[in-house]
Amino acid sequence: MKKRFQFKSIRAKILGGFAVTIVLMLMLSFYTINSINKTNTSIRGILEKELDLLIVDEKLSTNMNRRTSLIRGYMLYEDDTYRETFNDELDETIALENQALELSASAEVKDLMAKKFEWGTLTDEALAAYDEGDNEKAYEIMIEQAQPIEKELITGFSTLAKEREQIINEIGQKVIENGEQVSTISVVIMVLVSLLSILVAYLTSNNITKPLNVVMKRLQSISEGDLSLEPLEITEKDETGKLSVSMNKMQKTVKSVMKGISHASEELSSHSEELTQSASEVKSGSEQVAITMQELATGSETQATTASNLAVVMENFTKKVQNTNKNGEKIKNSSLGVLSMTNEGKQYMEDTSQQMAKIDGIVQDAVKKMAILDNQTQEINHLVVIIQKIADQTNLLALNAAIEAARAGEHGRGFAVVADEVRKLAEQVAVSIADITGFVEKIQVESNRVSDSLQSGYAEVEEGTSQIAKTGQTFNQINTSVTTMVEDIKGISDNLESIKVNSEIMNGSIEEIASVSEESAAGVEQTSAASQQITSSMEEVAGSSEQLSNLAENLADMVGRFKL
Repeated sequence: MKKRFQFKSIRAKILGGFAVTIVLMLMLSFYTINSINKTNTSIRGILEKELDLLIVDEKLSTNMNRRTSLIRGYMLYEDDTYRETFNDELDETIALENQALELSASAEVKDLMAKKFEWGTLTDEALAAYDEGDNEKAYEIMIEQAQPIEKELITGFSTLAKEREQIINEIGQKVIENGEQVSTISVVIMVLVSLLSILVAYLTSNNITKPLNVVMKRLQSISEGDLSLEPLEITEKDETGKLSVSMNKMQKTVKSVMKGISHASEELSSHSEELTQSASEVKSGSEQVAITMQELATGSETQATTASNLAVVMENFTKKVQNTNKNGEKIKNSSLGVLSMTNEGKQYMEDTSQQMAKIDGIVQDAVKKMAILDNQTQEINHLVVIIQKIADQTNLLALNAAIEAARAGEHGRGFAVVADEVRKLAEQVAVSIADITGFVEKIQVESNRVSDSLQSGYAEVEEGTSQIAKTGQTFNQINTSVTTMVEDIKGISDNLESIKVNSEIMNGSIEEIASVSEESAAGVEQTSAASQQITSSMEEVAGSSEQLSNLAENLADMVGRFKL
């Protein structure tokens, strides 16, 4: 199964999405500029060569007809004006011939120029014979030799003019077809670019906000005390993915801590009840000891029996004190474990808060990058303005071509149609550029929507940070309560240790009473004092046990806020 390509940062997602859009816009611009340049090249070719050749061919044909008419008029009417005009147009004829050779050095043109030279030589011979009075020879040269060449020249120049006109029409048709193709392709590309830009903007926004919304919902659930949800699925490798990993760790840790605290509170409640019962029994035993001591004080006859009974009572009393002391140690160890878990949960909450702060900074950076990308779309607008200027220049070239076509007369009509089509093409390009500008503005609107989406994500990140802070405060309260509970348990443990020492003293006193009756009075006094101290300690233990029970209830209430 192929893995879906993933960006490793939110910044890379945004830059990648807009890079695709910019590349597509640049490709469209390059294609448009290249097509316009090809059109301009074709138009320049028509204006700089083909049109000039058409005009020169027309002028040479006209010049040929005019000079032929002049020489015939001179020979028919013997009017020197025709001869002078014929000679005056010689310079124009030479200039047109040179211009034709400069524009086109084809074999066809060279052949016509050679025949033109031959015709000129024959006309010079005819004029020389005519000037010498040999009119018959002059007419013979003009009719039999010069006239066939004259017809070939007129036909050749007309044929060249038609060929030039056909070439111009073909080039014009290609320009028109190319323009229509450019317009169609430009519209298709613009539609595709717009659709892709909108798709990229939507996907980029969705890829950024969707994971953040999932994390926000999970934070909301945790802040409401619901820890029973399954871990978040990690699908991204960027900062949102890292945040999801941290969220799963925090949820797991908090859930573990809450379970530990719940279990510890149950044990604490159970042990506190046992401690209260043991304290009650110890207190009852101490009262029994006090009664026994009073009985010992009333008479020495029953001293031995009472001492024996007291020894049994003290043995049971010592065992209960030892059991109570062990329970106190268990409660102390459990409370220390709860304190450790609450400290660990507090640390995870602080780490999660720091991660949320990093995401906050990343989203702010993404908003700044969106502003930079908006500036880049402004640069694309500048490029569109340049294309508009090129289209205007093309329109101007079309106008110049129309003027040159008008100068060409009848043979320039086809080129005039081409020039008009080129002008229309330039107008279509201008309309396409307006469409491009509209699409760029749409892209800017979409980029603004992405920016607004990022701003919304930023607000949700701030809300999540606030919720984490509230949860952290709850953990601080739990930590404070557990710390107080540990201190109280430590005090209870110290009291139990003191009771244990006092019970050992009482045991020693009772043994002395049983073994040495002479010292019974002193033993009774010591035992009575120890009994009073035990009673006082038991009252403190009972008070501490009651306070411990209240703390256990408060801790259970706090843990009860969370759904495990």
